Amino acid sequence: MAKSRKKHRKPPARGRRKQPEPATLTSSVVISVPDDFPFDLVEEILCRVSVKQLIQLRCVCKSWNSLISQNSNFANKHLRLSTSNQSRHHLFLKCCQFVNFQSPVSTFFTSTDPTMSRYSLRQILKKGESDRDGGGYVSTCDGILCYKIDTCSAILFNPSIRKFILLPPLKHKINAFYTLVYDRFINNYKVIVLYHNEVYVLTLGTNYWTRIQDFPTHDQLLASSTGIFVNDSVNWLTSHFIVSLHLKKESYQNLSLPVSLPVSNVGFRSSCFDTLGTWKGCLSLLIPMRDTFSDFWIMKEFGKENSWTKLLSIPYMQEWGFFRYTKMLYISEDDQVLLEIFMCRKFKYMLVVYDSINNTFNFPEFQNKIHPITMPEVYVESLISPF
Repeated sequence: MAKSRKKHRKPPARGRRKQPEPATLTSSVVISVPDDFPFDLVEEILCRVSVKQLIQLRCVCKSWNSLISQNSNFANKHLRLSTSNQSRHHLFLKCCQFVNFQSPVSTFFTSTDPTMSRYSLRQILKKGESDRDGGGYVSTCDGILCYKIDTCSAILFNPSIRKFILLPPLKHKINAFYTLVYDRFINNYKVIVLYHNEVYVLTLGTNYWTRIQDFPTHDQLLASSTGIFVNDSVNWLTSHFIVSLHLKKESYQNLSLPVSLPVSNVGFRSSCFDTLGTWKGCLSLLIPMRDTFSDFWIMKEFGKENSWTKLLSIPYMQEWGFFRYTKMLYISEDDQVLLEIFMCRKFKYMLVVYDSINNTFNFPEFQNKIHPITMPEVYVESLISPF
């Protein structure tokens, strides 16, 4: 039997630096960096890489791992770039107990059957914690999602890096609504809770809730009662106006609705189908106009009534039967619109893509396999940790 030959590698020539092995990603992206490459330029390159790829690149060396995992300045810079990149925006869906789905929003505009990635929080929650899932509306800020997991508790979860934290419970506050915000005045995140007319605040890093000035009106709250965070303020929609809580001042003001909105027989300017939201840093309103179409408005200058601008009108399709547009989720660069609708006859929520240029509608096919679909929310991928 022939003896196996042991291969010997030639040593590198003197005076020549051995180049490091390139970092190869599963998505066929290769990053090769010379040893003497300035680290600030390495940072400039890496902050333009997706979170999924960055997680793989942590194993390249200790300095890369430290930059990606522990450097808050890098995480914030990566977030700013991701916010302006449509491919980094994802749709989150909560299906059933701790089973979540996500997909890049862009796939909804390029495919009739976008691929949804499925994962379960049961895999990362401790024993006993995974038995609680009371549902509730989702609030998102800087890639972190906040939603209730039982009647008195909530969770902060970053699906991009699979990190979460359980918030301390608000005892006996069963019908509370949670809103996650970033308070730039203290450079930290806060959770604002509205319970009837009581308002509570928790600052991340603390383990207690502080009650602040009560909600200033008994006007009927509309939609989910989850606040919308815009311009250092949390905003809630009522039947007559928008109530805005300023984070630093912890005081309230009322914001007017668009002046051209019709007034109902009971004197209300809004209906239970109106939805308050945000679009590109502006406060927004999705308003049904009888049974013919819905209007989408944005407040271009926060707090100024005359800055309300109607961005587009979305028609109703009579063949669908009775339904309502319930949430504006996203508008693509080529004016396609991703919406949540409520099908009254089927008594379920669905997603639909409206092409405003060709005036056509498309129902993503994955909805035939996933049921029920609840709490859709668009978030931007980020490295921001919830703790």
